[in-house]
Amino acid sequence: MPSWRDTATEQAQADLDGLTDAAVDFALENIGANGAFVPFALAVSVDGEHQVIAPNYPASADLTVVEQLAAHWRAVIAVRNGLRAIAVALNVTLPDRRCDGIEISVEHRDGAAIGLIFPYTIGADGTVDLDPPSAHAMNARVWGS
Repeated sequence: MPSWRDTATEQAQADLDGLTDAAVDFALENIGANGAFVPFALAVSVDGEHQVIAPNYPASADLTVVEQLAAHWRAVIAVRNGLRAIAVALNVTLPDRRCDGIEISVEHRDGAAIGLIFPYTIGADGTVDLDPPSAHAMNARVWGS
């Protein structure tokens, strides 16, 4: 089965790899500090700058995780013309593995769309152990036709 890398441009590969790394790092910082993280979105602008895409709701709003995630997707879609790649991340529970995971959906305006799940555990001493990701096909949500 061909990989997404077989058809993606070098720029798309670099953008998505960079966003994935940044999203994992940001999630791990929050997991280390809080034991988990709330949904977030990162992007690469058309000029190549990394940025956070924040939804327009008050920080004090009492939203469910599903509502927060939907708000992040809406925020990304609203500014997609100024972006070339996005990553939306969510903390998930992996009952089969008896751990949590960092689920990241990455998408590039050139057409690549991939879902990744990085399982993790938190040790008794608070250290976070990250396992290699599993990848799955994803339908494009931002630049889909």
